[in-house]
Amino acid sequence: EVSTPVTAPANAKVLEGGNNEEIGNYVILNLGNGYQAKIGNLKDITVQEGQFVRQGNILGAISDPTAYYSVEGPNVYFQLLNGETPIDPLDYLQ
Repeated sequence: EVSTPVTAPANAKVLEGGNNEEIGNYVILNLGNGYQAKIGNLKDITVQEGQFVRQGNILGAISDPTAYYSVEGPNVYFQLLNGETPIDPLDYLQ
């Protein structure tokens, strides 16, 4: 649902925050060892570039979907990267 809090998936450093047409407002987290998490479709982002977050800290809230995700409705965009290479997060999440 829109306005549901979105939390950090792991202890991390906030590398970047921004906005793009596809995923709206987003944050990129440095998870260490070359891994990054890109989390989008956010509003009311509470973290800043350079900040350290702990697993479970609130990053923001789910926003209304962008035009790219209007069929799916409100959702969280989540991408796990190893360097620049997208990888399947299901292989790493517990």
